[in-house]
Amino acid sequence: MTGGPRRDGHGRGKRYRRYIASHAWRSNPARLAALAAARGRCRLCFGRASRVGRLEVHHATYRRLFRERAGDLIALCPDCHRDVESFLRRRRYAHRRPIRSDVVCLRDVRRALVDPTR
Repeated sequence: MTGGPRRDGHGRGKRYRRYIASHAWRSNPARLAALAAARGRCRLCFGRASRVGRLEVHHATYRRLFRERAGDLIALCPDCHRDVESFLRRRRYAHRRPIRSDVVCLRDVRRALVDPTR
């Protein structure tokens, strides 16, 4: 899929960002139901929206992205939302080995540095 999120929804393509900023997302019945079910409290830390800031709606699953159903979304405070996203990102990349690039070293760092002022 070019220009949009990957099938699992973790990609943050233009299409996804446009959707989250759109009236369709703001008026999404599943999103409104998640906020109503939360009753003004984060579903993880139970902090009141007035204390933790506005609640954000997290996709618990991206299987039906752009056509979410009740149960696909969960209302979280900004801190918990960030923590959940960080946890999921760490888990997703935990078993990937870093790619070492073939970049020519500009200077040999094994040699001692010399202070030219001495």
